[in-house]
Amino acid sequence: MADVAQGGTDRRPDARGAGLADRAAAWTVLMFSAGTVLSAALQRHLFEPTQTAQHLIEFNVGEAFALAALLCQILAAPARGMVLARSDRTVLALSALAWFIPEPHGVYLAMTLAGGWFLLRRRGERPWSGIGQIWVALSIYELWGKLVFRILYQSLEGVEVGLISGIGRLVYGGIGLEGASLRVRSDWAITVLEGCSSFHNLSLAVLVWLSILKIAERPVSRAALGVLATSFGLVVAINAARILAMLPSREAFHFWHDHLGSSLVALSSVVAMIVPALLWIEERGCVPSRRS
Repeated sequence: MADVAQGGTDRRPDARGAGLADRAAAWTVLMFSAGTVLSAALQRHLFEPTQTAQHLIEFNVGEAFALAALLCQILAAPARGMVLARSDRTVLALSALAWFIPEPHGVYLAMTLAGGWFLLRRRGERPWSGIGQIWVALSIYELWGKLVFRILYQSLEGVEVGLISGIGRLVYGGIGLEGASLRVRSDWAITVLEGCSSFHNLSLAVLVWLSILKIAERPVSRAALGVLATSFGLVVAINAARILAMLPSREAFHFWHDHLGSSLVALSSVVAMIVPALLWIEERGCVPSRRS
């Protein structure tokens, strides 16, 4: 009996220690995620030109969804499923050093390394694989997607301007097209530059879509990819409508490019990213199980 009692006392510290390790790992993930986002946000405001309302909406929505998805991954973790190895802690500590580099892109480069580490080393373990996916998706939105977009935009520009001009002929009855410039009157034209393209918002749509899937604990499937494609189409359509609304006059341009109109477009685009995924998840939740 003494041996049994001794064995019981030996197991209690193990269980208590495992619980402490789980909580420590969860707090480490939250601190690293929140610290990275906070560092990048502060650097954007301190070192970059004043952000427009449109940019503030987009940045805040993407980061908020990512942090919410990370929190859900942690709360849904199975018992004793959040233990960090020494190598994991080392990678996170080294990545966190980027917080103090005065370059927000460097912050997300470090998050890419941390996310890639967990995807490769802990890819078969929940919740680490999901946490790694969210970190990588956030890094793609903030860093890699923008770099790739700048490289490819010269090829995408003709496609986008051609699409907008085709729709514009239906709306205005005729539209002038010269390179990347559009006009519906002889004394006024606008040029669709990189910052006005709808394609730069697609990486945000991916981040929001993935975050919603993680929050709802849904896998990436063919149907889920169809929902993402729907969001892509809506975002492109909203931006095309915005550009066409700028064509009639200089006043219209300033309203939709600089003032309230730009904020309305940003909010509409965010809604177009969120609603299709929520409706699909709600529909899936209402489908009766075949086993019942």
